[in-house]
Amino acid sequence: MKYSVVSLFIVGMSVAFTSCKNDLKVFAPGKESISVYGILNINERTQNIRINKVYLTDGDALSAAQDANQINYGPNELRVTLQRFATSTTTPILTTVNNNSKKEIVLTETVVTTGDGAFSTQQRLWQTTDRLFNTGDYKLTVTNNSSGAVFTAQTTIIDSVKSYGLQQPMPFLYVPINPSSNPTHGNYPAFPSSTDKPKYVNYDVPTITYAVKFRSVPNARLYDVIMRFHYIDSLIGGGVNYNYIDYNFIDTKSSDLIGGLLIADFTFSGDAFYKNIGSEMAKKSDANVKNRASFYLEYIVTAGSEDLSEFLQINAPSNTIAQDKPLYTNITGGVGIFSSRSTSVVTKDLWNDFIDKIACNPNTNPYRFCTSSGAPTAQICN
Repeated sequence: MKYSVVSLFIVGMSVAFTSCKNDLKVFAPGKESISVYGILNINERTQNIRINKVYLTDGDALSAAQDANQINYGPNELRVTLQRFATSTTTPILTTVNNNSKKEIVLTETVVTTGDGAFSTQQRLWQTTDRLFNTGDYKLTVTNNSSGAVFTAQTTIIDSVKSYGLQQPMPFLYVPINPSSNPTHGNYPAFPSSTDKPKYVNYDVPTITYAVKFRSVPNARLYDVIMRFHYIDSLIGGGVNYNYIDYNFIDTKSSDLIGGLLIADFTFSGDAFYKNIGSEMAKKSDANVKNRASFYLEYIVTAGSEDLSEFLQINAPSNTIAQDKPLYTNITGGVGIFSSRSTSVVTKDLWNDFIDKIACNPNTNPYRFCTSSGAPTAQICN
């Protein structure tokens, strides 16, 4: 007899199905299993672990997946904990920043409503707001309080991306050790002079190729960058709206896990930047917009562990009819992923020449962006 597997273990799902009679069975006779999706991030205030039941069903797997009672554990049915270890050791150490005695985090459970999809919109999560250290290994332990079954996984924490330094031409990413020399948005001079120009972002030459550069961090394999352009809509009836447009890059991988390697794969031309703004603005309504002001740029860099990189690669959608794939999991006794990533954010203001070019570039001029003097322009520039 063949059965369908109902399992929830990434943003989407993994479902294989056939049909027989309408029974619902536990994953295997005498064996309990779970599905886990948990990615720790030291830069996030709340850590979330999603845990679901895994079933074999010879009925309709999609119908079973929509039943919250079939895929979710009940209240207080699981005990979920995190412990921290130094590399290659087995003795728990402190788990929580600013707590000099805590060596185990017991996560609390909550039910959240998710977007519509193949699985029930009611999902039970386990959470903690304890601040995690940026070093060491964290071990996840899931214990079924009824059956006594125990499931574990372990991941090395990923620290935040650090400085590359004063690389020109812009952009560059770094922690502003000297805020007056290397300001972030909100900390720029009130009355800038020409000598302040190196502190600002300036992509005013369409033919130049720019690059977002930074240093890799230990144990991180996968890197992703989003360049977010913030702007302000001034409305005809009064008031303003704050909006943004993303420039998304293709992920890249570090050639080693040691850290300190220059990552300079995120390149783009000035022309591509303006075209991206134009194509994204075309999707937005400007019925009540009087004009727009360029505001600032935000660089969001995500670094992910090797486990996460492999998991995403194996579970990426296939564009062929051949769908046989290996099953990746690092959950002992279960399926899914328990891993780590970090998110670094740097914000930079725009130099006046750059603001003026956004106002007059043929890709962006139709969308009423103002010059640095605060007035829209009908002029088209190269």
